[in-house]
Amino acid sequence: MEMHDEFLEINDLDWFTSCRGGVIAHFATGGPGVVPDDVRQSISRYEEIYDYFYSRPGGVDVEIVEANLVEFADEAQRARYLKSFVEMAGRGLFSHDASEQGGYKLIAKPKSALKLVDLPKLMQSSICKLPLELTDWIRCDDFTKD
Repeated sequence: MEMHDEFLEINDLDWFTSCRGGVIAHFATGGPGVVPDDVRQSISRYEEIYDYFYSRPGGVDVEIVEANLVEFADEAQRARYLKSFVEMAGRGLFSHDASEQGGYKLIAKPKSALKLVDLPKLMQSSICKLPLELTDWIRCDDFTKD
C-alpha cells in the first residue's frame, strides 16, 4: 500500500536514504516534512527499512551541528530534542530534522559513517537512493533523481 497525503499529514515519519558516496541519511518529518516518492511507494517496505535501522546497534561517536539548532529553554529541553538524532547518528547515519523553512537541516552526524555496502543485500536493494550531497541543509527539490 502506498503512503497517501493524509497518511503523511497525521504521521511523523523517520525515513532513510542512501546518498552520494554511499552514505546513509535519516530524516525526521516532524509531520510536515516532504517524503520522496520512492519512500512513499510502499508502507510495508518503509516499515521493514525503519525496523532495520532502529534495531541496529549504536556506539559510533557523534558530532552535533550546533549552527542548525534552535535556542532551548534549558539543557533538559535540548537533550530531549537531540535524543533521537544522536541515537540515529550513533548508528552511523547522518540525522536530519524537518525545517520550518522547508527542507531538512542536519542535526547530528556520525564520525564514522555507515555505507550502503555495509548493509545486507536485501536492505541495499530496498532502501531509497537519492543523488543528494550531504550538507548542513537539504532542500526538498534536492529529492529529485538525476
